Amino acid sequence: MKYEAVMRAKSEALRFLERVEEYEATAQVNEVAAASRGGALFIVDVSPKITGALRRASMDLTRALAEMRRPR
Repeated sequence: MKYEAVMRAKSEALRFLERVEEYEATAQVNEVAAASRGGALFIVDVSPKITGALRRASMDLTRALAEMRRPR
């Protein structure tokens, strides 16, 4: 493993966690829907900007982890 690849993965993981915290802060759990869906929580009213940033951070983290595992 290259040190740079590990540090990039760490950086992307931290960025991903920041986006998760932003998502959690704005997500509203619909308790009524949870009861009608067998107890599963149902998240509503999250901005597409926030969910898009979370998806992008997830994708970037996935790529950084794959690069870290690549034999060199």
